[in-house]
Amino acid sequence: MSNTKQKELVRPMNGGFIKRIITKPAAESEGVYLFMCEECGGYHFRHAGYIKTMIPFMRSGGEKRVNVESVQVMVCVKCKSSYAWINEQMYNLSDKIDIEAWSKAEAELNKATGPGGEC
Repeated sequence: MSNTKQKELVRPMNGGFIKRIITKPAAESEGVYLFMCEECGGYHFRHAGYIKTMIPFMRSGGEKRVNVESVQVMVCVKCKSSYAWINEQMYNLSDKIDIEAWSKAEAELNKATGPGGEC
């Protein structure tokens, strides 16, 4: 296949690409589910750093261990409630997250790079 032919195949206006870039509503009937903030009903979240989870478990033979992982925290842009997905469950961490520190960091990032989640 010639180099010209290969370039034509990956052009977005060629067949097969157009349907993939057309926006669609996120309908539950299509199998797309969006997490909704339980406090305000919002769907838009911003990254707010990480927390460390420590989950105890037992290996065969009775050896006790602790698995430690970093988990991303998301903040609702409407009401500033904080959530994290841990072991197949969404947890509300609003009482554990320093939202004032996050707000200061967001303000600094906004100065440096422009508006973020609330633009």
